[in-house]
Amino acid sequence: MKLPVAVLVVFVLLFSQTAAAAKVKPAYDSPKLPELEDEASLWERASSHENRLRNAGTIFHDRHMEEYIESVAARMLGDSIDHLGISIDFVLVREPTLSAWAYPYGTIGLHTGLLVRMDNEAEFGAILAHEISHFLQRHTYREMLDGGKQSKVGKGLGFLASLALAKETGTFDKGVMDFTGNLWENLSTSGYSKKNEYIADEEGLQLMSRANLPIDAAIPAFLALGENSAYGAGDPRKMWSSHPRLEDRIKNLKKEIKRAKRKRDFTAAAAPDPLDYFRGIAPALIMNARLDIGERQFDRAREALSKYLMVRPDDPEAHYLIGETYRRANPQGPDFSASQAAYLEALGHDSAFAAALKEIGMAHRLQGQNAEARKAFEQYLIYAGNAPDAGIIRAYLEGLQ
Repeated sequence: MKLPVAVLVVFVLLFSQTAAAAKVKPAYDSPKLPELEDEASLWERASSHENRLRNAGTIFHDRHMEEYIESVAARMLGDSIDHLGISIDFVLVREPTLSAWAYPYGTIGLHTGLLVRMDNEAEFGAILAHEISHFLQRHTYREMLDGGKQSKVGKGLGFLASLALAKETGTFDKGVMDFTGNLWENLSTSGYSKKNEYIADEEGLQLMSRANLPIDAAIPAFLALGENSAYGAGDPRKMWSSHPRLEDRIKNLKKEIKRAKRKRDFTAAAAPDPLDYFRGIAPALIMNARLDIGERQFDRAREALSKYLMVRPDDPEAHYLIGETYRRANPQGPDFSASQAAYLEALGHDSAFAAALKEIGMAHRLQGQNAEARKAFEQYLIYAGNAPDAGIIRAYLEGLQ
């Protein structure tokens, strides 16, 4: 039977894409990267997106924390990609939602909300290993070659990474997601095909084992990804139709963990000390708590601050922020005891912590405790007499005479 020319063209295109995808080797088996011109073009466009993200004003820089994350990644990679001359880099975004993604050349994007939500290095390592696997398997390039993916615009990296730009500009710029019209879909924990997500999940367990992290920690780590709905973000179980449901991925992970233990494919590892992880990400813990307070996610903020105080117990700002979680939840009371206790704790570590003095004074004023309010306000003005709200505090003092 003679096929119409249009059908033959479609067949040739599909065959060429399938054949090309079949030749995509993992990064550690490739002599160089990028190998072909189309992959180099993908890298260039990805780099353009990363540069826009880095210039959006939402990037969180802390060299101590970056070095800690790099050390975890180094244990996973070993010398597997040294021959490529490529190093894994990280871009940390001030954003309380839980997300991570991989650029095709190895830069890993991480929301601070994800770092903070993990309870130890093993849980964080599970997500990190998953994203590193997307890079190692060159999944972005593989899926670019899949013509069926190219009609889906603005998902994966495009959606999640662009939240950072939206926070800065106040608008959601679809063009940031989609530099070529149809290409940018597949770079987040939630954007790849079912097959490639499962591959990344399973190889991620191997990378965890290489880093001497217990693979069971992958289960609570991925369960946590379902909590984004608290911020109004789309349900990660349903947002991408091509992406396997979160429950299905966890079921697959449990199966792989069980198989690995039965076959003894992985080295047993002890649970890491959570305090080591909290020390490594301490700057993100307190910074992200401020973001959560702004989002009125007070329980999450307190959880992060409690982790932070385990390793930095003398930081007055952390105690003050705990007070803020209680005050902002019920600014008019009637119970001020929890917030007051936290503010007093802050002052116990720094008697000149002016913000705590002001809030103590405000609580006394609301309760009609004028003498106590005057004392706190007067102390506040000693340390913050030139503050923008100093005039308001002086007016309050006059009214308390």
